[in-house]
Amino acid sequence: MTKKTYNPVQSNYKFIDIIEFLHQQMGPVSGTTIAKALDLPHGTVMSHLQPAIERKWVRPVGELFEAGPRISGMYAGYLQGLKDRKNSIEREITTLEV
Repeated sequence: MTKKTYNPVQSNYKFIDIIEFLHQQMGPVSGTTIAKALDLPHGTVMSHLQPAIERKWVRPVGELFEAGPRISGMYAGYLQGLKDRKNSIEREITTLEV
């Protein structure tokens, strides 16, 4: 059976670029700053920001925007999962070495 391939949705790349850009900033930035930095139309940026705000991926700060709490929470959860797996593997290695 051949593996099914899917075409990526181009707007998803734009959304991810916006989120990554916000995560790299030292503080809140404007929609215009995001648009210029990513060479995207301002309307496109703002259209992507709206659902991101609703889902707490982005936090509005007055007229500016910054990475929201959901991104930090996802990162923290991922990191904790890695630490838990590391601890489990270390215990298994210790058991095997005895």
